[in-house]
Amino acid sequence: MKTYFKTFKELNTRIIILSGMALIFSNCGDENSIFDPEFQLPAERPVVTNISPDPEYLAGVDSVIVTGQNFSDVEEEVVINFGGSPGVILSATTTELIVRPGTIHGTNLPVQVGVRDAEFLSERYPYTLRQPQGFYPGTDVSYVPTTPVGIDGDNNIYTIIDRNGVIRYTKIAPDGTITRDLVKYPGEPRPDPNDTRPYPADSTMRFTAYSDLEIGPGNDLFLTQQGIRAIFTKTFGDDKREGVWAASSSSGLKINDMVFDDNGFLWVVGLDSDQIHRFNASNKSETKFPFTGQFNAVAFFENNNELYVGGEINGSQQVWKFAIDGGGNLGAGELYFDFGANYDGLITSLIFASNGELLIGNDGATSIVRVFPTLRHKPFYSGMIKEGTFSITWRDDEFAVVVVGGDAASLNFMDMFDRTRAGIFGFN
Repeated sequence: MKTYFKTFKELNTRIIILSGMALIFSNCGDENSIFDPEFQLPAERPVVTNISPDPEYLAGVDSVIVTGQNFSDVEEEVVINFGGSPGVILSATTTELIVRPGTIHGTNLPVQVGVRDAEFLSERYPYTLRQPQGFYPGTDVSYVPTTPVGIDGDNNIYTIIDRNGVIRYTKIAPDGTITRDLVKYPGEPRPDPNDTRPYPADSTMRFTAYSDLEIGPGNDLFLTQQGIRAIFTKTFGDDKREGVWAASSSSGLKINDMVFDDNGFLWVVGLDSDQIHRFNASNKSETKFPFTGQFNAVAFFENNNELYVGGEINGSQQVWKFAIDGGGNLGAGELYFDFGANYDGLITSLIFASNGELLIGNDGATSIVRVFPTLRHKPFYSGMIKEGTFSITWRDDEFAVVVVGGDAASLNFMDMFDRTRAGIFGFN
């Protein structure tokens, strides 16, 4: 049977009583005893007065600041619990604790601090911890995305979902409302099992999975397929096959990723061309910029008008950056971050936060790596997100949309809390 103690004094007193009883029984003849009924632990009861950010943060992520009284400046002498889940003390003074919160999420979780040699834990302080990542609204484990996510100006997301073998273009509103385009997947059977006729080509999607999906002019979907050099478009809800928008003149190009910039250009990268490709969004003309590598991802950082590419470069998984001049041309590239020198896995996606932090999705154990503008880096939400990220897309609020592949294949929200303020709390 397990026995739990509510205070440090209770635990210490039980030990003292047991030891004293042993001595009493062994020395009852001379009335000797070490039991002291006046014994008191010397430390004052800790008090929690505030937790910042107020009134909530994310479970198991980074750190919060706990202020109060009667703590200890020795980290090992302090414990903290968030609704049944222990926090990790990162720094301690007698009035302030910097703590990675517990991994349980919930509203008004009781937070208590204990200090060695204090008789009681602090009074319970209610604090809310939000779930950092979970299934996107309207979805569950049966919704398996086959394609990265695009997002429109109303925070509707678009992707292709395989749900129990039925594959559909899918639109999901912020509240989880789901709408499906009725274009069929290749080889989809008709409802009548005796009718073996294939569906007409114009009502059958070209592929059941794409390497990228972006929202372009007129809210059309722009799609690429890794094995070929073409860019496709589709109007969601027309129940029709994708059309060819443009094709690179580089016959060996296998497109992996693309991104629109603020200058009217679509930037495209992939395998087997040793070039970065730029398409004019209005007339579809192509310009090529030589750069040796096998590229998996591309991102545009609008604050500095810069392009970033990631993939196999110089024998390592690296991210390089390029300034874009007034004519939309790339300057000389420079190494920005050597991912392969610090982490395992392949770069799968790149995206910037407005404060200049770069998130690198990857198929390794870290899943997402956070690179600060100072180039300091760390695994993002370590231990709190699913492995196998292959797409990250912003909404215009505090949420990102993360597509995960592999054993945990799913469509997920990721609570960024406030990505414009990332880094102000604790040791972020």
